[in-house]
Amino acid sequence: MILFADGITITAAEHQSILHLVASPEDWVRGAIAEKVRLRRDALILEWRPKLLADPEVTELPADSDAFAALIIGRADYRSRAQSDAEIGEAPYLNNIARYQAVNRSGSTVTLFPSGIDIPDADCNCMLAYIQDIDDWILGALLGYINRGKKRMLSEYHPIILADPDVTTTPATEDGLIQMITARSDYRRLAG
Repeated sequence: MILFADGITITAAEHQSILHLVASPEDWVRGAIAEKVRLRRDALILEWRPKLLADPEVTELPADSDAFAALIIGRADYRSRAQSDAEIGEAPYLNNIARYQAVNRSGSTVTLFPSGIDIPDADCNCMLAYIQDIDDWILGALLGYINRGKKRMLSEYHPIILADPDVTTTPATEDGLIQMITARSDYRRLAG
């Protein structure tokens, strides 16, 4: 499955914020997805193993975790998170998509994954067992990490800027402050 076929556009300040923490935002997102898949696959197996062991029609279970997850997802009584929520009338959770779309990205931007993110269907199915929308989850993880980088950068460098006798004014926006910080000769990323 290809997600974000046109990439994920972030502002230059968002890009600088995440680069403060990691050398490659794309590698970080891929790693976050891989970890989410692993955790959700493990949770799916843990949840369903007792059900399958109690099912007299199940005579053997795969030893491979991917095959085990595929067996679960292929069952008639399996429901993804979105299906389960729809059955009880719960609306889809798309708050991270809304939060992403609320930011004006008309200025300087960077596009992550310009060709999209290719995730195997089996991995998507493991994630969808416990989350409603993969795009929403990815945007939430990315925006959360961007925010963490922004807060870390500002908390480290704002006191330095205020103590610098050569600085007489500072920008009144976080984006302006990030630009000012990253332009300083003493600025250093936490990432290698």
